[in-house]
Amino acid sequence: MRLLGAIVRGFWVVAVVAIPSLLLPSASQASLEFSLIVGAIIAVFTIFEYGTESPGFVDFRFAPPYNRFRVFTLATQVIITTLIVRSVELDLSGSDILEWSQRAAEKLDFPYSPVTWAIDIILEDARFSDTAAVLLVYSASMSFVIGFGLTLLFSILLWLFPWPLDRANFNLWLNLPMLHIKDGVDIVKRLRRDAVFNIVLGAALIYGLPYIPTYGFDWLTTGIFENSQAIVWATTLWIFIPGGLLARSLAMLKIASIIRRAQRG
Repeated sequence: MRLLGAIVRGFWVVAVVAIPSLLLPSASQASLEFSLIVGAIIAVFTIFEYGTESPGFVDFRFAPPYNRFRVFTLATQVIITTLIVRSVELDLSGSDILEWSQRAAEKLDFPYSPVTWAIDIILEDARFSDTAAVLLVYSASMSFVIGFGLTLLFSILLWLFPWPLDRANFNLWLNLPMLHIKDGVDIVKRLRRDAVFNIVLGAALIYGLPYIPTYGFDWLTTGIFENSQAIVWATTLWIFIPGGLLARSLAMLKIASIIRRAQRG
């Protein structure tokens, strides 16, 4: 049963990775094949990770629905940004999704906004077509709204509801395999410290990731963002990675709170 669940997750991963290549009119057969190869690689890792009982690299693997929420958030971001790009490519100017994207871009257009910051950095000194610029603005705005909106919503739900569901059998090492705690170290303090670090790192990445394709790679920036699929994945991962750190930090804070109450009780 465990292996079957892992295989289902693997197929789901392939489907999510292939969505832009399947839905975008500009996608070529080569891009679809490449997407399927990348999806298959990630799927193999997923099957191996979830098909075994021992811990690997995925946090809270034995504490559902934490990872289901994260995958749902990623899939929603990919689908919405793909539909935005598709609408622009097909010149569906009156579509609802483009109107929502425009409203989101207007609401997020204020000083020091992460969206404004990222767009200004990427578009600065770069030769973009008008279409690519519009796609970038709309995709980044909606990706931010969806990514952080769902992350905050799911994090609040995890706090309000009795998560982890099976607290009696919750194993900290199995669910946080990358967290190495030495003997004599206060677990609660370590969890809280790592949670704060993840929050700070997530905030830094929101403003720092847009520099990656621009700093020292002027020739690369224009080429990347003239590709519709690249815009989908760039704007999705730009929010999904920091959002994942935020969700992880809030989950760690709740685990720390549970352990502290158990120690006092």
